[in-house]
Amino acid sequence: MLDIKEIRKDSEKFKKSLKRRGIDPQKIDKLLVLDEKKLSLLHKVEDASARQNEVSKLIPNLQGKEKENLLAEMKVIAKNKKEQEILLRDAEKSFLEIITTLPNTPLDSVPDGKGEDGNKVLRKEGKPPKFNFKPLEHWELAEKLDLLDTERSAKVSGSRFYYMKNELAILQQALSFWAFTEVSKKGFSPMIPPFLTRERAIRGTGYFSHDENYRINLGKEDDLFLIGTSEVPMISFHDNEILEEKDLPHKFVSYSPCFRREAGTYGKDTKGIFRVHQFEKVEMIIFCLPEQSKKLHEELLKIEEEMMKKLKIPYQVVNLCCGDISGSSSKTYDLEAWLPGQDKYREVTSTSNCTDYQARNLNIRIRKKNGEIITAHTLNGTAVAIRQLIAILENFQNKDGSVDIPKVLQPLCGFKKIEAKK
Repeated sequence: MLDIKEIRKDSEKFKKSLKRRGIDPQKIDKLLVLDEKKLSLLHKVEDASARQNEVSKLIPNLQGKEKENLLAEMKVIAKNKKEQEILLRDAEKSFLEIITTLPNTPLDSVPDGKGEDGNKVLRKEGKPPKFNFKPLEHWELAEKLDLLDTERSAKVSGSRFYYMKNELAILQQALSFWAFTEVSKKGFSPMIPPFLTRERAIRGTGYFSHDENYRINLGKEDDLFLIGTSEVPMISFHDNEILEEKDLPHKFVSYSPCFRREAGTYGKDTKGIFRVHQFEKVEMIIFCLPEQSKKLHEELLKIEEEMMKKLKIPYQVVNLCCGDISGSSSKTYDLEAWLPGQDKYREVTSTSNCTDYQARNLNIRIRKKNGEIITAHTLNGTAVAIRQLIAILENFQNKDGSVDIPKVLQPLCGFKKIEAKK
């Protein structure tokens, strides 16, 4: 959520910034009108409460007409107060309906643009492999090597699910464990969070307001939702808490399955496991001071790049434009792996600086050394996810149909190659 106090100070700055994200500047004007109305009604309610307290102390010491007059005044005050409280609730509801749909303001270093075409490639790392044969896509390799079964999963669960089999199942576990331990060595506390959260956690991290892909409810009676990313329970870990400046930054690395609707992607990446309803991911989370977040964002990007380099996967770094970053993000980098079977780069991981947006929603604050209380900044970044498996299959495939295993994963897998099936 944006800071209404800052909007009051410089509304034109917010109008200009949010316009880069396609937000009508009039929304800010409407928000400020409602804010002024809300504050006016709040003052009236508070004044009425103060008068009620004052009169309640006087009444026991009064008699006769004077007491009758004050009791009559109390009835009028109570009636007016009730009316003002109803108006206040309506104003607060209208205010929240606007401010909760406003995205975070983009940093100046975020390029302008309405979608993927506006994203900026910063650099390419690693050389795409050259084959003396036509490389296959991951789903073709998985079919030949008996690594995936999407036909039976469709029968059991529907489309965009899969049974991961044989060596690929082992490779998936090896990849996750390797990333989990590698990142923990860098000072990130390892965590396995709940895979179900209440609505406040998902709404607080900014997903319901901007992305219906994360709305997978178990039932109204439970108020529980499957998580689309461990960012949701991990950011909510410090919900309504005050962190001490001396302890910051707080760094966590978390493992979880992820569940997504993939709404609006009909007909896209229907084969294989590139775009699915369920996958596993290792995520990095940071809570920090406002002045630390830009530097720590670059640190998360560096770690993500280190993971790709150790896996020997060619990739490019992309600075997402205003129209392509998530609602909570102020800046996002994507790492796009080279996929020989598709003959193009595709996104496999990302890292975002959410500044104070999520922390304000969840009331996560910092007590500075001088006693001042401020809102924390939060960041997230994916160490590895299912799409690295796709990149490994496609980049390490051989002419005979086998697939080599990256050296860093071989000890955990217990094999160096997924052999071609005869």
